[in-house]
Amino acid sequence: MECDAPSQTPDQQQPYNPYQNLPGARQTNEPICHFLQRLPPAQAASTNPPHLLPPWYWIANPNRSAYPAGRAENGDVNSLARDGLALLHEFKQNVAQCARNDPLRTQLREVLIGEIGAVAKRWGVTSGKWMLFPRVDDVNEVWRTVCEGVDANRLGTGAKVSTLGQEGDPVRLICVYTKDFTDVEDVRRVLLALVDMGLVRADMPRGITYKCDAYTYLDIYAKNEYGLKASVYGSKEMLAGS
Repeated sequence: MECDAPSQTPDQQQPYNPYQNLPGARQTNEPICHFLQRLPPAQAASTNPPHLLPPWYWIANPNRSAYPAGRAENGDVNSLARDGLALLHEFKQNVAQCARNDPLRTQLREVLIGEIGAVAKRWGVTSGKWMLFPRVDDVNEVWRTVCEGVDANRLGTGAKVSTLGQEGDPVRLICVYTKDFTDVEDVRRVLLALVDMGLVRADMPRGITYKCDAYTYLDIYAKNEYGLKASVYGSKEMLAGS
């Protein structure tokens, strides 16, 4: 298959690529079609020895302007974990003093959510992602669309696709990253771009969800002991609000 070289916009004259030389990542100035031919996610397990198969294939937005304040790093994760865990510990202590049906529990939880957001901003750990779950039969095409959107600066800072699912799992996970989970307008912008690309529909029964990386670093998953929702946003609610 023939394909064109990457387009060069003023912001792309010196493309940024934090995944350069990373196995399973698109390389600087590698045409999208070459990247997809070299690493098709649906065929990952059949074309790589298990011990050499990376868990994810990655693509970065080459535009530096896509990253917060020119910063593309992950921020100070250790400081986030220290301060975030302290907040969670304090929350547990406060909740333990409340009766089971005390409305103060809900208030404390809302305060906690805001405090975690503030700590994430303070230490620059603001990335988050919309999560897509295409079937294996569809993942190559969905991943192609996402990669083209990332490269064209229509989406966020980058994306990744899982190379393996659980045994017998017919789907793969694609994460589409944004620069700041507290920037609701930018999160919505990326969601609307996914809708425009045909990857998300407003009438999807369950929609898709958005999770911030700060929660991941703090081990806040579904059914956590703090009663927090693992996802920060849902497409159905956000699109209804639009």
